[in-house]
Amino acid sequence: MKNEHRRGLVGPFILVGIGLLFLLNNLGLVQVNFWRLASTLWPVALIGIGLDMLIGRRSSRGSLLALLVTAIFLVGGALFVGIGPASAPRGAVTTIRYAPGPVDEADIRISTSTGRLTLDSLGDAGVLVEGSVRLGGNEQVTEKQSEEGGKAVYRLGSEGVGIVGISGNESTWDLRINAEVPTKLDVSTGAGEAELHLERMRLTGLNVDLGVGAVTITLPRAGVFSGEISGGIGKLVVRVPESLAVRLSVDTGIGQVQVGDGFSTAGENVYLSDAAKENGESASLKISSGIGQVVIESIAGE
Repeated sequence: MKNEHRRGLVGPFILVGIGLLFLLNNLGLVQVNFWRLASTLWPVALIGIGLDMLIGRRSSRGSLLALLVTAIFLVGGALFVGIGPASAPRGAVTTIRYAPGPVDEADIRISTSTGRLTLDSLGDAGVLVEGSVRLGGNEQVTEKQSEEGGKAVYRLGSEGVGIVGISGNESTWDLRINAEVPTKLDVSTGAGEAELHLERMRLTGLNVDLGVGAVTITLPRAGVFSGEISGGIGKLVVRVPESLAVRLSVDTGIGQVQVGDGFSTAGENVYLSDAAKENGESASLKISSGIGQVVIESIAGE
């Protein structure tokens, strides 16, 4: 019986894909950083061709599976390293300023889809939130605010389609929150980077929902609050001031957890800061991650 030799699909798919990118780039429909794309994603091509040789030439299903895996990694990686609409606009800067006057407490929610978020504190008693937002793509800033019974409620986000991975066109969120007002803070990020500097804040609750990217969170120096930090894909760094009494419960999917000095174990995947061992009341946070690395470190207070 004559053995049927199946030809792989991954190689032709890669060639067709490269040809299409060159064509769309020449027509001015997309911007492609070919050098960055090739230098970053060449291992994916090797993996795809290897999978095709290993399982793709044995059966039609194996070939389709190898093609699907390669396509997912190539398309996902390309979105992050240099492909996007050629006409992608660099949005105008939107000034953010919410000044409800003196309030007893605040409920703040910030939701970003793509880009870079930097969150810090401010000391102006009459201003709750201020900063600036510049969006890429076809996004628009959305704001909602209200005050009732001494409580201020503020929502900041965007609507539309953002852009990932196009240098000079990423969204940037540069915000500051009043450090004196007791605040329940919710932050949600899509794809990109974020730095949350919360060391001066008075938190009553903290919930952070992370998408894809690298995020660094510096917790308050003191306070009793609870909440959850949920990571998707990427690296999460949680910096704990040595003065904060906190209990951390860590749950990871695929990845690793690195816990520095200044913590003791209080059960499986549960860590107490040194200050928590000396203080009856402590903050409590649940930290979870899907794929990636979680780093917990103690930092000296000022």
